Amino acid sequence: MMFLANAVALFIFFNIFFIIAQIKKNNGLADMAWGLGFIVVAISSLVYQGDYSIPALVITGLVALWGFRLFFYIGIRNWNKPEDYRYVDMRKKWGSHQKIKAYLIVFMLQMTFLYIISLPIQLVNYLTFEMEMIGYIILGVGVILWIIGFYYEAVGDAQLKNFKKDPGNKGKIMQSGLWRYTRHPNYFGEALMWWAIWIISLSTLNGYSLLSIVGPIFITYLLLYVSGVPMLEKKYKDNPLFQEYASRTSVFFPLPPKK
Repeated sequence: MMFLANAVALFIFFNIFFIIAQIKKNNGLADMAWGLGFIVVAISSLVYQGDYSIPALVITGLVALWGFRLFFYIGIRNWNKPEDYRYVDMRKKWGSHQKIKAYLIVFMLQMTFLYIISLPIQLVNYLTFEMEMIGYIILGVGVILWIIGFYYEAVGDAQLKNFKKDPGNKGKIMQSGLWRYTRHPNYFGEALMWWAIWIISLSTLNGYSLLSIVGPIFITYLLLYVSGVPMLEKKYKDNPLFQEYASRTSVFFPLPPKK
């Protein structure tokens, strides 16, 4: 029943955001719902199950920190701005019945993806167990990896934001800081955080947690091959400055730049 309760909570949440997006005429607000949606799942499952174990509290806290940061970062950037080019392109391709297509293709699809990715959160809150020493070690490793991932996402976003603020950088490509080692430090950080959440879920020492590996695999696949890296790389495919940058910089995993 907890899994059904989480699905219902997410469904209500995304419908609210869909209504707001239609009022604002901006489907890009779905990006704002992304981080908050995970918080909805974490709190919903935690409260519903009522078993406040250490892994459950740690995961809920980390997800809340990540989700609120992402919500405010994207919210401040997008709330009163024109619709993001990705969603503008979608409108052009859709033609008629745009609201129905936005509801199904953007909001409901994103809700489904979020539900799958959040399986490690849900399973931790679902399971009852007693922590053992090896469990605390696994939890500690997961938290350390999560902090590294959070650093890459938050600092990468901040560096790019400051770069774009400088009028002198117009037409240039961000190539310093974390962006010197990977073309997508924020996406790398997000993927690492979800792998870390899964590792923390393993601290329950319950075989069911292994099944939730589908969550980090799915988000990594989306970032690498669907909605993350490919869309941005496509945007700059005809930009010679970006191509020169790409020729010496790792696409995802941070590596020393090629000479």
